[in-house]
Order: sequence, then structure tokens, then C-alpha cells
Amino acid sequence: MKKRADNHPFEAETLAAYLDGQATNTESRAILGALEDDPELREVLSIARAVDFDLALTHPTAEPLPLTALAASCEESHYCCIECEKRILQQHNIPFEEEELLQLAMRQGWQKEEGRPLHNIGRLVEHYGLTVTRRFGASLQDIMQGLRGGESLIATVDGGELNGDFRAEAWEDILEGPKPDHTVLILGYDAEQETITLFDPNTPHPACDYPIVRFLDAWADSQCYLVSAYAHGSKPYMPTPIEVEDVVLSAELNELCETIAENAHEVWAAKRQAEGWTYGPVRNDQRKETPDMVPYASLPESEKQYDRDMAMQTIKLVTKLGYDLVKREK
Repeated sequence: MKKRADNHPFEAETLAAYLDGQATNTESRAILGALEDDPELREVLSIARAVDFDLALTHPTAEPLPLTALAASCEESHYCCIECEKRILQQHNIPFEEEELLQLAMRQGWQKEEGRPLHNIGRLVEHYGLTVTRRFGASLQDIMQGLRGGESLIATVDGGELNGDFRAEAWEDILEGPKPDHTVLILGYDAEQETITLFDPNTPHPACDYPIVRFLDAWADSQCYLVSAYAHGSKPYMPTPIEVEDVVLSAELNELCETIAENAHEVWAAKRQAEGWTYGPVRNDQRKETPDMVPYASLPESEKQYDRDMAMQTIKLVTKLGYDLVKREK
């Protein structure tokens, strides 16, 4: 007989298939039905999902990143992002006109009628002078480190999962995929109690404690998208580019990289030439001379590789964000 998962009437392989999105509809419905009345099973699956996500950070897949997904789409007003950023401005004692926040966000195109694209979260506090960084694949360790450093942290989550709607949200994930539709401001973390304190605009309370496994499960729907805001110069800049090593390009796209690299050099050279730069055997900023003011073919291999890497990273990033590059038929 196959091994069962704890005391639940499901084989471990069935639960694993469910977590990987490989379970049959019948198996999924059975598990979802049990989740409603079995808190122990909910906890087991929540922990397993959190562990699976941590493992995914070191063994990435080519799952598209939800950069254009609309946060703040889980409530009628769609303004939870604005509420979080308003709270950050208050934390940093930055004066603002409350009515101006929404008007500014709408005017700049950061806020849509139906929500806020993930890549626009934090634009308001950035406008008011704070330094903002955005990243996928953040971890609980990043949250704890950020809180210790005085950063204001916005996490994008699945609002239903955060509030414990396990059955509806889990079934929705199977049919439609993860739905990062809500933002929360992280206020604190209690390792002993295994809880995280959030400002959740969907509640009337200034702060609410949530089980950490529930938060991690809801946060995983955005691939752990984290926005950090802090005073300019208060911490060193640590680049966190989007990981694209898991993206495999077709042979045609790989060949295209050389063309893109060459054109990137041409664009750079044209701009420098317009600024008065000319060729010189060594770089001289005062005389505006550079040894790179030569055709791409004449560049040293190290400079060519720099342009190739930039081209490759760009194509892979576009692919990672869920877009397909398709050649038009003649």
C-alpha cells in the first residue's frame, strides 16, 4: 500500500501532484472538499507550499513572472496600493495631500481603474522622494532584514488566501493560475509565535497578525514580489536583477542576439558621436575620445560579449515576463 500523508485519507503522491498542479480534477475536488472541514490538512498543504516555494528559489522554473498583474483588484475601490503608500509616507513624516495621491497616480497612469500593475507599486512614495526597489523571489529572510534596517515593505499577495478562503482560492489557482490581487504593508514578524503583522487595507484595523504559513502561501502567488521604500542614502544599493537563467531560447532567438548586440553598439556610438565623442586609442573624458568609437566588428571580444550579454538578458527577460517573440510571415 502506498504511504498516506499523516492521518489524511490521501496518498502522499496525490497531495504532491495537487501541489504541483498535476492532480486530476477528481483528486483536486476531493482535496478541496476536505480542506473546508480539515484545518490540519490546510496547515499541511500551506507548509508544503511554502517549502516548495523556498526550494523553487534555488531551483527556478521558467514560469512567467506576473509583472503586469493587477494588484488592488480584489476589492471594490481597487485602492489598497494607495493606502499602503499613504501609510509609508506617514511613517516617514512626509507631508502630502490625500486627494492628490489618487489624482497623481491616475494622471501618471500608475493606477488603473481596475487596479495597479505590479511594476507600478511604489511609484507614489518614489515621487515623494523615497528610494524604492522592487524584486521577485524575495524571502522571509529579506523581510526580516528589511524590517531591521527600517525599510517600509509592501508585499503583493492573493487577498483571498491571506484571509483564509482556502477552498475557493485553491480551486481558483488550479483553474486560472495564481492571482496576486492585493497589497499589504509589512509591519513586523514574530518568529516565536510564527506570525507576521500587516497593515491590510481590506480590514478596518491599523495592524493585524496572520499565521506566517498563510502569508507565505498568499505571497507565493506573486512569486514573492516585494517593494521596499527607504530614505535616500540610508542603505547601500544591492542590485537584484530578475533571474532569467531558467529561460531557454530557441536557436533563432539565440542567433538574433548578435544582431541586437551589433545594433546596440550602433545606437551607443551614434549618441556619443552626436555628443562630440571621437575615436582615441585610450579613453579621455576631457577630449571626448574613446577606443570604442569603431564599428562593432572592430571591437575587442570583451566589448562584444558585453553587448551580447545585454541583448541575451533582454530577450530572456521579455520571455520570462510571459511574452512570445514571433516572427511575422512575409
